[in-house]
Amino acid sequence: MVRKFLMLMLVLVTSPASAQEDYEWEQMLIHSELSLYNFSWDEFWPRSLVEPGFIAGCASRVSFGDWQFTPHPDDEYGDTAWYRFSNYGVFHCAANARTATEREELDDGDFSRGFFAKIGTSSRQGEKFELWVFQQGFVPGSDYLLLARPVGDDGIIKVFSVLQSRCPKSNIRRSDHMDSWQTSYCSINARAELLSFAKQMLKEPELGKLKLVPNE
Repeated sequence: MVRKFLMLMLVLVTSPASAQEDYEWEQMLIHSELSLYNFSWDEFWPRSLVEPGFIAGCASRVSFGDWQFTPHPDDEYGDTAWYRFSNYGVFHCAANARTATEREELDDGDFSRGFFAKIGTSSRQGEKFELWVFQQGFVPGSDYLLLARPVGDDGIIKVFSVLQSRCPKSNIRRSDHMDSWQTSYCSINARAELLSFAKQMLKEPELGKLKLVPNE
């Protein structure tokens, strides 16, 4: 089985050869009917830079550039993938995103646009983590990629852990009788619900790492 980890795709993989017997690595698409985060949220990036002496500009906690996703080593079906994040403009700030299976394919990769948001904090085995999302798309609503990083580093972010999304059965939406076409997604329409879900996913083994790879 070949799995492409792209933000617009649903992935549900069973990995019987995992270090944990019969463990399922799950990444179901998370969708809200309306975008949950906006510029009223303090940790919402990129956003306009407001400082004396600047006419216009955008600031971001998350580094722009090419990022590589590397799956968890126990996930034998996990594939690497590439993301390219760039700023939309000067007066209107947003994160352009392209995704592809190889770095050299990013120029023509799948395109989306969105924002990074720090949505809260939680702990795992005594270590504190920041919980983040990449919120992509505007109409109809937004999709979410769950991310985490250790608390304590306030610099520009260059690495995230990508969390699984093991959707509660009550939140799964699907249309039946569609032959082989996948219709399932995870419907979450409130900030508190998404934060609670992210906290639960932090307890699971991470799906992999998403890390900035500098240009040579």
